[in-house]
Amino acid sequence: MTHHTLRRARAFTMVEMLIVISVIAIMAALVISAFSNAAQDTRRVVARQQQAAVQSAVNAWVASQSSGTGSLAAARTAYNNQPTSLARLNLVANYLDEKTVDHFRANTTNTGQVLSEALKKTNQYLELPTWSASSYPKVDLK
Repeated sequence: MTHHTLRRARAFTMVEMLIVISVIAIMAALVISAFSNAAQDTRRVVARQQQAAVQSAVNAWVASQSSGTGSLAAARTAYNNQPTSLARLNLVANYLDEKTVDHFRANTTNTGQVLSEALKKTNQYLELPTWSASSYPKVDLK
């Protein structure tokens, strides 16, 4: 075996290099896709947590309004007298931390749709619909 043949056996061909680069590019695309899906999933989880926090605030407000001398009907009337979701959120704002309320207020421009950064990025919003007599007030994630 000559010196020239040994050198040729150790080198990569152009085809081999292209295959390696292609495999690396495919793997990188898969990793990037996984990270972007993870970010979107995180935003969805945050949106659900925000819905749960607002629902908890509504529940606490209803409990405080209907305890003692108040009635559930009076609480329903006070709640439904608020014309928009943002107005209803402001009604129960004392049962949320101040930073959360400020965040909702800063991101909400349509008073019927309560928004946050996470909700905007997932194209969702919170809605506090009218409280019907046959149900309990709820917070919808739409």
